[in-house]
Amino acid sequence: MLIHLFRSRTRHLILPNANSLVCFCLIAVSTACSQYSTAPASRAYHNLTARYNAYLQAREQVQEAEKLLLRNHQENYAQPLSVLIPIDSTSALAVATQLDAALKKASLVAERHQNAKWLDDAYLIIGQIRLLKADFKNAIETFKYINTTSDDGPARQSALIGLLRAYTETEDYTSGLRVAELLRTLPLTKLQTRDYYLTKALLHQRQGQLTVASALVEEALPLMKKGEFKARTLYVQGQLYDQLNKPDQAAARYAAVLSNRPPYDMAFYADLNRLLNGTGKENEFNFARMLEDRKNADLKDQVYYAMATRELGRKNYRQAVEYLRKSAQYAAGKTDQVPFTYLKLAEISYDPLQDYEAASAYYDSTIALLPPSVPDYARIAERQKVLRDFVKQTTIVRTEDSLQRLAQMNPAALDKYLERIVLDKKKREADEIERARQIAAQANQENQMSASTNAAFGTNATAGLWYFYNANAVNVGRQEFQQRWNNRLLEDNWRRSSKENTYTESVNSGTPSGNAVGTGRAVAVVSAGSRNTLKAEKDQLMSQIPFGPQALAASQQRQEEAYFQLGKLYQLNLREPQNAIRTFTTLLDKFPQTPHEPEALYLLHLLHENNTPEVGAKQTDFKQKLITKYPDSYFARLLARGQEGPITAGAQSEAQQLYASAYTQYGQGLHAEALAQTERGLRDYPGNALEDKFALLRVMLLGKLQGPGPYQEALTQFMQNYPASPLLTLAREMLTTATQNAPIKGN
Repeated sequence: MLIHLFRSRTRHLILPNANSLVCFCLIAVSTACSQYSTAPASRAYHNLTARYNAYLQAREQVQEAEKLLLRNHQENYAQPLSVLIPIDSTSALAVATQLDAALKKASLVAERHQNAKWLDDAYLIIGQIRLLKADFKNAIETFKYINTTSDDGPARQSALIGLLRAYTETEDYTSGLRVAELLRTLPLTKLQTRDYYLTKALLHQRQGQLTVASALVEEALPLMKKGEFKARTLYVQGQLYDQLNKPDQAAARYAAVLSNRPPYDMAFYADLNRLLNGTGKENEFNFARMLEDRKNADLKDQVYYAMATRELGRKNYRQAVEYLRKSAQYAAGKTDQVPFTYLKLAEISYDPLQDYEAASAYYDSTIALLPPSVPDYARIAERQKVLRDFVKQTTIVRTEDSLQRLAQMNPAALDKYLERIVLDKKKREADEIERARQIAAQANQENQMSASTNAAFGTNATAGLWYFYNANAVNVGRQEFQQRWNNRLLEDNWRRSSKENTYTESVNSGTPSGNAVGTGRAVAVVSAGSRNTLKAEKDQLMSQIPFGPQALAASQQRQEEAYFQLGKLYQLNLREPQNAIRTFTTLLDKFPQTPHEPEALYLLHLLHENNTPEVGAKQTDFKQKLITKYPDSYFARLLARGQEGPITAGAQSEAQQLYASAYTQYGQGLHAEALAQTERGLRDYPGNALEDKFALLRVMLLGKLQGPGPYQEALTQFMQNYPASPLLTLAREMLTTATQNAPIKGN
């Protein structure tokens, strides 16, 4: 019993001490594991777990994502490259899995290891991930937080470099330059110095400061290891020297690209650009060698583009155009190059060749393919619109002039002329069909030969042919078409039921040789197609000719308006004063009663400013004629306003009194007196604050005194003369009402 009691008491005495010890150990361990403790054991524990459980894994995933982004990034070496690879949120979607996993791991450090020395590095990874995702707002906040709270110098400097990149991407260049100025005073590692130079170079490149950007890239190059990244930087430096017109330095940089293990495409373009910056006849041989190299079969468009660039430097514009056309031919389907080839063709056609119709066609092709993200897209689109309008007005002038001359021909000569036009058109169409038939026959022959060869080897090569290269498929399609539609011309409205079997004889008959092809086919068209079809087409052409006074007047009015618009395009958009003068002069000579005469005289006066004394005399003539013939016009008032300078306070007060008097007379029905005072106010007080009110009151009075025609014309003129007036909306409503309702009757 005593033993049992002793044991019992001993047990009761020992157990509480054991529990206390366990609790003490647990408390000690938990205290050591706290992420807010500064104890050595706690910091060691969190350093270990933060590094191996989170930070290193996040860093590896970000590096993997960056490698994938670099591998997937498609460079257009024919265009100026960015100093650093652009950040694109769309591209980041391809590596979203890696970035999200890295972000989750890096966030663990911030959530669970606040006392770890890897905390700043984890925040850097978070900022880097946000930068790669183009989440610039949160990236900026992250980098600012590191710079503000971190005691780790290298981490703060890396954060500032990331902040500089984020500001550059958001085009906040002022803030970016402040960060760059701060970085310039801090001690940076070799790697940080390289990144600082390149990021600041990117900022200046975005601002168009290519000299500064080039100098910064030059400083970064010695800090880089040999490899693809350095090869790309050397290529960018060569492009910068090209843009700065430093061919020798550019050629040296392109040559250095080749010794830094570049990918094949980069090496090809570097070699091509090196040749462009060189001189001598050996370049001719090298270009020919590059064209003949089978490895460059899909890059011939770039060789021809480079050859065109060389000819542009020599001012051989016609030869440059030929090379660019070949480049476009070989680049068919390359959406990354074709629009820039068309753009170059458009720019050459626009200036210096001044072939605006060709330029308009090339600009249309450019805009159809050019990405809107191109920096100069807005200017290109604006020029396309201007040239399209120019071609439209030029076409009107030429067409109406031709139709008016046809209207003056005697009927017999006109009939023969129209018949020749129709037959020539049909001959061209028949020739196109014959060429198509020959191409199909040649393709059929090639397919048969290929089929024989494949039969010998037991293969079927026609299965994957494009439809129009497969003669069997084309023949089946042609038969189905003929069964449903008969033989139809390749022309507008070919589905119309009235179309006759015009080309049956010419297409199905044998093919004559030599000049007999066109003549025989034309005769066949006439005989087989019947005279009814020929007459119908001649009648259609005849209906467009302005016979009779009314049709001729309408044609002349269209031509008159086109001349006026052309003159304005030459002066205001194309900046060609001599052509503008010639066009306005032609307008006034051919149409002496044109309502555009006041504006044309005013524009001619402006076009002759600051010229030779002889031209200056003409300027005085235009001015005098405008003031004498149209003293109350808006353009005469513009000239007076320019001569008299700003209106004085006294004259402003007089103008207000005169307007009040004229408006009172208008309300009393004294329209003639009110009109006289209104025209006096416009004439004697040009540039007064109530000028647009004077002008609109004059419009209303003209409607009362002269009827709907002058009223509507005056409203239209008001909207043209005062486009910024607050009364413009009212004028539009008045014009709409005037065209819809009964005309205004004079009182």
